[in-house]
Parts: sequence; C-alpha cells; structure tokens
Amino acid sequence: MDKFKTKPMQHQLKCLNEYGHREYFGLLADMGTGKTWIILNNFADLWQSNLCAAVLVLAPNGVHLNWTRLELPQHMPDWVRYKTATWQADMNKTEQRAFEQFMTRSAGELRVFAMNWEAMSTPRGFAAAERFCITGSNLMIVADESDAVKNPNSIRTENLMKLKKYSRWRRIMTGTFVTQAPFDAFSQMSFLDEAILGTTSYFAFKAEYAEMIPAGSKFIRSIAEKANASRRADGKRSIRKNMIQIVRKGPGGLPKYRNLDKLSRLIGPHVFRVLKSECLDLPPKVYKTVLFELTKQQKEVYKKAKVECRLVFENRETPFNKLVAVQKLAQITSGYFLHPEAEEPVRIPGENPKLDLLVDRCKALRGNKIIIWARYRVEIADIVARLREEGFNVVEYHGGTSMIDRVSAIESFERGAADVWVGNQQAGGTGITLVAASYVIYFSNSFSLRDRLQSEDRAHRIGQTKSVTYLNLAGKGTVDESAINSLLNKKDVAEMIMDFERNLNDSSDF
Repeated sequence: MDKFKTKPMQHQLKCLNEYGHREYFGLLADMGTGKTWIILNNFADLWQSNLCAAVLVLAPNGVHLNWTRLELPQHMPDWVRYKTATWQADMNKTEQRAFEQFMTRSAGELRVFAMNWEAMSTPRGFAAAERFCITGSNLMIVADESDAVKNPNSIRTENLMKLKKYSRWRRIMTGTFVTQAPFDAFSQMSFLDEAILGTTSYFAFKAEYAEMIPAGSKFIRSIAEKANASRRADGKRSIRKNMIQIVRKGPGGLPKYRNLDKLSRLIGPHVFRVLKSECLDLPPKVYKTVLFELTKQQKEVYKKAKVECRLVFENRETPFNKLVAVQKLAQITSGYFLHPEAEEPVRIPGENPKLDLLVDRCKALRGNKIIIWARYRVEIADIVARLREEGFNVVEYHGGTSMIDRVSAIESFERGAADVWVGNQQAGGTGITLVAASYVIYFSNSFSLRDRLQSEDRAHRIGQTKSVTYLNLAGKGTVDESAINSLLNKKDVAEMIMDFERNLNDSSDF
C-alpha cells in the first residue's frame, strides 16, 4: 500500500495483481470506478520493474489534457520520475523546442504522451504519434474510451492498428464497450490481439454474430445499384453486392444477432470487468422529469415540423434523415430551430419556457453545485447569459472551449468559486470528474445512449458522498418526453427512432 500516492480500492488492486503484467487486456469498467487510477499505477509499476519507459495515451478531446494536467499529478507515485507532453496542433517556438526535447529518450525516466483521438485522423497527429512510438522503449499504448475506434474503417482506427506493432503493452479502457451492436467489439479486441476473435476479417465477424440479408436478394441488389450509380457519378469503382452487409430485422424491427454467448466466451479471458454496483458504496441516483407547456408560437412551429417529420418517415428516408427531422422537433422545444438556409439559428418569437424553467430550478438550488447539459452551442450561450444575469458563477465546457480553459473550468467547479457547470455531452461527457455536484440538469439530450450514460457518471463516481438528482426538462407532449423515456430505459438511437415512428401519428400533442 505504501507504493501508492492515493489509496486504492479492492477492485483496483485486484486488477493490478491479476492483469498488470499481461501484455494486453481490456478494462471494461463502469464509469466512475477509477479506471484511470488502475492504468496509471499499472505503467508506474512496469516502469519500476524496467519493463516500460514510454506510454502513449489516446483519449477523447479534452480528456487527454486531463491525463497530464490533473490525473498524473494527483495519482502518480512520488517515486516515479516522469515527464509528460500533450499533443497540440499549433505550437510556438518555445513549445516546439520543449516537444523536441520530450521526444528524445532520457535514461531512467518515464515519458507519457497524451493525444486526442481526433488528432489520430490527421497526418500531422499520426506522424507525431508514430515518432513517439518509434522512440519509445517497451512502449505501452492506452486507448482511453476505446469505443472511439469501434469503426474498423475509420482513419483513426486504421492508424491505431499501424501503431500497434511498436507496442509491448496494450490497454483498452471503457465503460461503454458495446452500445450499438456486438460489432463494436471487433476493432477494440483486434487492437489488443488479432487472435482473440479468431478472425481478422470484419466481414466474417459480422456474418458470425448476426443474421444477414442474403447478397442475392432483391433488396441488396437494389441497394447495390443505387450505391454504384452514386459511385460512378463520383468516378469511384463499383462495389460488389456480396460485399454489402445488412442485418436482418426481427420482431419489432430490432436487428437479429446470434452466437453472443460464443463472443462473450472469446472476450471474457482478456478483460477485467467492473460493475459500479459491485465495488462502490455510492448513494443512489434519483431521476425526475419536469414538464413545461410550449408557448402558442412554439406549438404552431412544432405542429408544422411534425408534419414534415411524418413525411420523412413515410418516404422511408435514411436513419440519418429521420434523426435530423426528430432533432428539429427537439430544438423547437428549446425556443429555436436550425435551418439549412439560415446562417444563424431561427429564434421562435416570444418567451422561452424551457429556459425560464431552468433558471427557476437553479435559483431554487442556489447554494448547491449544479451541472447543466445541453446539446447545441446556441443553447449553452443562452443558458450561460441568463444564469450570469442572475448572479451565478458559471463555467463552460464545449467544443469551442480551449484546452487550457477546460482544465480551469474543472478546477474552478470542483475546488473553486464556480457554482454552475454548463457543458455539451459530446465534449464534456467523458473522462472528467465533477463530484462537487449533486444536481444534474438535462436541458436537452443528444439522443445517444452512450452520451447520456457517460455524462450522468461525471458526478456519480468515486468521491461522491451525496445522492445525485437528475432533472430532465421536457416539453409536454413533445419528442422531449419520448427521448427521455427511451434514454432512461437504456435504448439506443435506433430503438428510440423506432419508438418515435410508432407514435408519430398520435394526434394527442397539445
């Protein structure tokens, strides 16, 4: 126990003892169970044993900065001599010199390089990562929130696989290993070791674990003809119809998967699973939905948008187009909507009852630290402006927040004067700790189950001593209610859209 800087929990020690010296393993642990602590102390232990001298950490944007600015200083044992660098696309001369010095091996010192997943899709980012890997001795590659590379055809996934050959140690860590389909497991496990799944072909893997529509069917031929017409118009080579894979749907329109027990048996020996309910004595989560009435102007716009949405569904548009149509309905409940021909969001005249409700709730909770999640930048801007008018000390965390300001926002909220955190789930929903808050308000949702689960557990994790209350704001009789019910019942986007399609002809709204 004396070798640790911060006190471990039993499941953390168990993982280190059983998996710490394995060449590869997956840490599939619920959010908030201390995954970062485990991996950080793992490579510290390997460094002490002269088995690891360099670590490449790949993480979501912003989270990669938390590794070097917050997590390592807090948890890295004092007996480890280490230096860190964080990827920056643009460096001044001083920063460039420091980076060049970091890239040079130094005897007896552990080097930790943190990079965001988005940079792995760029030539410069990949070149920097590969350069570090080449200079690393007994390199470990850590894939934080490894479901970011679940698509085997993405550039970041392909580049990760190219770096694999330089590594001696490989770790994946995620609390959302599979959220859409069993196919999510392919790239993540292939990065650890190609032998785990028994195939290196994604095509064969999908055919093994799902019922596919036959390549010779009329439906597949039609899809192939449309796709190839588009590809020919773009000057691209045609694709064969037997290379198109579409999962057969079962009762209720859900995909028909199979052999999942086999898949579990293959993966099981190579992962350490941690359920929050098994290892943490955390206070319970409390969920409440607060309804509000749309204004007359909002209702008129909503009804017109609902007619447009119904046409999209009736014309059997792509799932993406259906999602866009449903998202427009959700925007209207927030007092605006995005229009493709308008440079700015189109504001709905009159009052904004959702924003008014949010402000009232924050006033009632004054004295407590509050997290507010909103999907769009325009919503965040409105929320921040109104709350500051009411005298709240507010910090922001979204795609437009600089890396340095993101760290400052965390520190100010957790240990400083800020009493309200306003963020976007995609930017701030992963890899950060916000246990100072015991109230979380969802002004709007992203419709992604992963985003919802991740964002909920920013406050409900190790270090939380209070019960966390989650308030969902929903327009009465609108898509808000459908989305919230689906998310609370752990349904993904596809299931959510199907639920909404079944209810679309309901004329009970308003």
